[in-house]
Amino acid sequence: MDAKLLAAIESLHQPSDWVHLSTIGRDGAPHVTPMMMGVRAPHLLFSLTGKQKVRNLERDPRACVAISRPTVMAHVIVWGRIEVRVDDEAQEIWEAMITKAFGADGLGARSRRLSREGTMLGLLTPERHRIYGIES
Repeated sequence: MDAKLLAAIESLHQPSDWVHLSTIGRDGAPHVTPMMMGVRAPHLLFSLTGKQKVRNLERDPRACVAISRPTVMAHVIVWGRIEVRVDDEAQEIWEAMITKAFGADGLGARSRRLSREGTMLGLLTPERHRIYGIES
């Protein structure tokens, strides 16, 4: 992940903050959902629990995420492709993301095994981005 992009995201985003993730619906329309996001270079991480978003990503992995802070115009937009995973490494990454956002107790309250029928990990690989209103 580009160092400037990572710095911009870190200046705006806390692990428990919400972002807006958009995928492409069957008819080509955007499907936008507020979600929590983690960062583990070179990826942006998403805990995917909704069926529609996963179906969209399986059909077309392109996605876009908007990262901002309330009451300020500064923001980051990232376009890329999301890989959906449920393997053992994905489980470790997901648990680290949840622990970073909520602490060890928070992980205990949210603990689950990743599966195709339940929660999955989405790894967005940035392909391009836009940084607005953040000093570099």
